[in-house]
This record gives sequence, C-alpha cells and structure tokens, in this order.
Amino acid sequence: MTTEISHKLPGEHVYDGILFFGYTPPDILDAVKDFEVRDDDVFIVTYPKAGTTWMQEILWLVMSDGNFDSAYQKPVYFRSPFLEFKDDVLNEVGLELAEPMPSPRVIKSHLQVKLMPRQIQQKNCKIVVLFRNPKDLCVSYYHFYKSSSSFGNYQGTWAEFLYMFLSGHVDHGSWFDFTRGWWQERHNANVHIVFYEDMKKDLSGAIKELAVFLGKSNLGDELIDRIARHCTFDSMKQNPMTNHEDVYSIDSQMSPLLRKGKVGDWKDHFTVYQHEVFDQEFTSQLGDLNIPFVYQL
Repeated sequence: MTTEISHKLPGEHVYDGILFFGYTPPDILDAVKDFEVRDDDVFIVTYPKAGTTWMQEILWLVMSDGNFDSAYQKPVYFRSPFLEFKDDVLNEVGLELAEPMPSPRVIKSHLQVKLMPRQIQQKNCKIVVLFRNPKDLCVSYYHFYKSSSSFGNYQGTWAEFLYMFLSGHVDHGSWFDFTRGWWQERHNANVHIVFYEDMKKDLSGAIKELAVFLGKSNLGDELIDRIARHCTFDSMKQNPMTNHEDVYSIDSQMSPLLRKGKVGDWKDHFTVYQHEVFDQEFTSQLGDLNIPFVYQL
C-alpha cells in the first residue's frame, strides 16, 4: 500500500496531535473547551461521514417534540450547529450559533473526547455517539473529500485516501483514536451509543430508544413513526433542509453529501489486499475492545 501523502487540506494544522482543516482553526478549538454547557444540551458526536446529518435531524425532531414546520423552514446545520466549525462565507460559526440558542440545544461535533467542552463532565447534558462500520465510513469520506472544496478537492486515488485514513492523516484525525475514546465512555449514564447499521435495520426502534434516553418517552408511537418516515435516506436526500445542496463548498454533481446511505458499499471499493490491510490495522488498534461493528445487512 502506498505510503506517500501529497494532499494538503486548506488551512491544515495539527492541534493536540490531531489534523484539522482550516474550517476548525486553533482559536475555535481553544474556545470550544470553554463553551458554556447547559444541563439540557444534547450533543451528537460522530466521526465524519458516520451518518451525522441523519442523526441531527432525528435528534432535533425528538427534542422539539416533532416540530416539522420549523424543520422545513431552516437547514439542519443552522438548527443543530457544528460546534467546532467556522465558515465566514456561509456565516456559519458553530459557537456563535449555539450560544444564544434557546434550550434544548442539539449540537453536533466530530471531536475526540479530550477536545470536547470541559463542562460536559460537570453538567447533566446528554451525549449521543453514532458509530458506523469503518469500511463504509472510509468510502463515504473518500467521496466527500473528492466533492468538497473544504478538503481541497482531493484528486488522489482511492488507495491513497485509504492510506491517509488508516494513518489518521485526514480532517479530524484518527478514526481509531476517536472510536477508542468514545467507546470507553459507553458506561457513562449520560452517553448513549448508537450504531448506524442498527438504525438502517429498525429506524423507529432506534428513535424510540433515543427518545427514552433523552427523557422524551411520551412522544408516542405515531409521532416516532412519522419522524422515522421523515428521516429515511430517500426523504432526506430530497429535502433541501437536509441534503446540503445549497452549500457552496459541496459539488453535488461530483458526489452529493447524502450519497448512497447503504451498508456494505465498501465491497465495491476495497480490493482483497486492502481489506486484509484494513483488518490488520483494526485488530492492531482496536481489536481488544470487541466493538460489534456490522459490515453488511
């Protein structure tokens, strides 16, 4: 497998040993640590391309008691701000969006545990961690790198990107470090871990579990089923409030933000050799954790 990395992220920098693109600058990462957390905040924490937008829309609707009218009026990235993100063109600065928001806030982050706001340890906020099998995630991230100017319109090969991913040389750093850190939080009563593949198998059931965790068990089956229908992949792909087709930095013709949303797409990209190398690296770094990832349905 190739060992050369020539691609540069726009404004790339290393913060506490983690690579970031210019849209997560050091001053923002400093400020995130001092972010004022509320007891009723809900954080959705994912590694990039784990199904983040999907979970954002679900959590926002659960916490707003199914306020579909508002959901159809404002893009999800303004209703559920990206905490460590700063884009002056979009006027999207996560911290500035989040601070004045009325409670309960639903806040997105891709950060490792060690970079999250310090107050999450003291406050009674809820954290939903969404995991996706890393092979599908890696393929999705590759297509996102190619289609988004935020990542410098990647021109390299799939093999090169796979090496970048395995070595942690991608925006927001090592998937392995992110996953180990958050998996170790699974026994925290305020942390709820969800698997993307479980949501694909039974979305209404997953939403019901989330509602109980978030103290919203009174929503009722009818509303939960309505949220599930609203949040199917095809529905969100057609919804301008969730498909991000208005975002200037994403070339939807190259690869839309919501691309396939299927489990097992990795099989169309990985060679046998790449599959073996990936498995070896996974076993080396996370094999002791026995995380129940599902690679096909």
